[in-house]
Amino acid sequence: MPIYEYTCKQCGHQFEELVRADEQPACPACGQRRLERQWSVPAAHVAQSGPKGCPAGGACSMSSCCGESCGLGGPM
Repeated sequence: MPIYEYTCKQCGHQFEELVRADEQPACPACGQRRLERQWSVPAAHVAQSGPKGCPAGGACSMSSCCGESCGLGGPM
């Protein structure tokens, strides 16, 4: 089941929803079904070669952690 991003045309609330087949979700903020599906970037896992790098990609403020203390050090 894909996860889609929506913006409610009624209240402007933005949210993500796991959608089955032809389901039409409702806005969790106001309950309306007048939604606009947003374009989003698909996520993809990329195989790494060489030494393991920090999964935060330099966005982490912990200089010596490299995923161990911040919780990002799990299997990739």
